Amino acid sequence: MVVLAVLFVVIGFLPDFHDFSDSDLSLLDTIDWGITGFFALEFIVRITVAPSQRKYLREHWLDLVAITPVVRWLRVFRVIRILRLLRVARVIRVLNSLDLFTLNVKIFAKLNGLQWMLLVLCLIILASSGLLFYFEHPVNDEIKTYWDALYASLVTWTTPGYGDILPVTTGGRISGLVLIISGLITWGLLIANLAAFLTAWRARKQDTDPVITDLQNRLSRIDQLSEGELICLRGALTALIDSRIEKTRS
Repeated sequence: MVVLAVLFVVIGFLPDFHDFSDSDLSLLDTIDWGITGFFALEFIVRITVAPSQRKYLREHWLDLVAITPVVRWLRVFRVIRILRLLRVARVIRVLNSLDLFTLNVKIFAKLNGLQWMLLVLCLIILASSGLLFYFEHPVNDEIKTYWDALYASLVTWTTPGYGDILPVTTGGRISGLVLIISGLITWGLLIANLAAFLTAWRARKQDTDPVITDLQNRLSRIDQLSEGELICLRGALTALIDSRIEKTRS
């Protein structure tokens, strides 16, 4: 999403800074319309699943305007330049939406000390690559640099096993075995942690009280509630607080 948003901005302004041939402009138009279609589909999906379509449109109308494609015959109108400036808002919104993703990645990385295990495994890969280069370089024509050894190590560690570089010395084969074992450990840890993360996330979702969820939804749009709805909300909050107090006392 970030890459597409940045590309969307670049394509919008690139023709103003360079003279392109008709075929190049046609290619840019095709890419521009493709990205526009993707963002339009994203907007449709988001507004469809939103609790209130009218509220979502009122709060995100700028996104809809910002995905206006560059139409060449409209370039005579200066207002189109302003619309292209609004594409920058796409980048800002996408970057803001990464906050939740980043938070979940941090939670996943800290689960069962996974970040430290991955650090150790990365060090094992680098060290094994060095050993592989040390043992194989004098006798193996396929390993001429450390980068060749690192490539062979990564192919072994990720388990595709292309077979284009094979160790021929005892030390090189031992390094390969270490990489194979560490690769199996890595994928096992990742799958186990992913299962634990998804299980915990599902449990948190299931433990959510539907009454609290409803109250949260109403509080999020408290400025749009009528007087009667506000009175009902106050009564529901009072009842919920009283029930929690009684539960605490008992």
